[in-house]
Formats: sequence, C-alpha cells, structure tokens
Amino acid sequence: MRLKLILKLLDGNCLPCNYMYELSSALYKVLNEGNTDFTTWLHDKGYCKEKKSFKLFTFSNLYIPRFKIEGDRLGILTDTVQLIVSFYPIEAIEAFVMGVFRNRRMEIGDRKSRVAFEVMTVERLPEPEFTPKMTFKAISPVFVEEQFPDTSRTVHLTPGDPRFAELLHLNLLEKYRAFHQQEPDPQWPVTRLKVLSAPKAKTIALRAGTPQETKMKGYLFNFELQGEPELLRLGYYGGFGRLNSQGFGCTEIIRI
Repeated sequence: MRLKLILKLLDGNCLPCNYMYELSSALYKVLNEGNTDFTTWLHDKGYCKEKKSFKLFTFSNLYIPRFKIEGDRLGILTDTVQLIVSFYPIEAIEAFVMGVFRNRRMEIGDRKSRVAFEVMTVERLPEPEFTPKMTFKAISPVFVEEQFPDTSRTVHLTPGDPRFAELLHLNLLEKYRAFHQQEPDPQWPVTRLKVLSAPKAKTIALRAGTPQETKMKGYLFNFELQGEPELLRLGYYGGFGRLNSQGFGCTEIIRI
C-alpha cells in the first residue's frame, strides 16, 4: 500500500536539512494516535525471523518544489509539499492507515526550527505491474552496509561495490522470510543490479545532537533490477536496503 500525502504549511517554514529522523518520529506519532497497539508493534517488533526484525515501512524525502538552503537549515518557499508513505501490502490495515492520515497535523523539526503541517489530501496510489526487469529511482537514500561481527566493524557500501547488489538481494530474502514466515522459492533468480545514474551520497544523522548520534550514508540514484517480481514488489513497498523505517530505501518506478 502506497500513499501520496499533500502537506500544507500551517506554521514555520524552516527545517533542518537533515530532517529524516524527525520525519520518521512524526510519522510514528501520527500512527500512534490512530492505534497505539499497532504502532508499538511496528516500532518495537515488526516482522521477525530468527532474531531479525523488519518494519516493511518506508517513506520518501519531502518533495519541496522551491527551497533555499542556509547553513544547516532548509527554507521552504512553497505553501505545500509532497510525501510518499509506503507499507508492504497488508489489506487489513489499509482503511486504518488511510483514515489516520486524513486532516492530521504533523510537526517536524528540532530544537532550532520546526514546521507544522496539515495533511490536505491522502491518495492511495495504484498497484503497478511487477515484472522480472524494472527501473527504479531512489526518492530517499538506499542504505546498504556490510557487517563484520568479529570486529563489530561496519562498512557503508556504494552502489558500485559488488557486495552492494549481493547484500541488497540477501536483505530482500530476509524480509520475505520475516513477512511470510516461509522460505523463498529456491528457483528464484539472484536479484541483479545495474546502476543507471551517478550515485549521489546523502548522509543522515539518526538522533542528531545526542550521545547516541549515528551517521548513515545512503545513495540517491536510478537503477535497474532483474529478479523475482515478488521480491521487487517487496522492495518497492517495504523499502530496498536497510533502515527503511528511518527514511532509507524508498523508490519510485520509472519508465525508460
């Protein structure tokens, strides 16, 4: 299920440039006001398989038609902005999620600047056709990291690294196992990645300004995937790569 939200500015017009963590918190707050049990489950547990948990929920960067950047602040020069919010399909929650966003007030920002929005419209986007070869545009950074458990070291991979595509595929398989509670079909092909545009690095700070601050580097780029359509569907709705519920891995389908 994928929604397009049109947000109207009510108060303030300046956000931190690094607003994704704050936007994630605002979205959880909206969902929590609609159903505390659902949001607690989504935030704390999600879909689990062998101690791995996935939220299968992602969202785009804010689409702001006109803006101005001054230092670490982003000035909004329009009355409305657009946001895509996406959940891996669960028909049972569709009515709940649609309803909870309608006419909702959202506040996004940090201690220095905040913006209050009202959700003007909520549009459920139609289901696209999923085929073995598809082209995507990242509308929030795609984040893939390689972990080394023996040393607790992690490496944030670039899309040009051969391990990026491999780990992207393994992540989709883990999400499939967590959601469906079954093994993927062993005959499904390995998901293959072709980078179509120069990747633009974007670092997002989680819990910025606190002792728990962590910086994650993802990439905005266009890419082609070849693989099992159900896995491409999962990535489209639930997010590609890691940390999807924190604002990474949201894409849109493009036709070339």
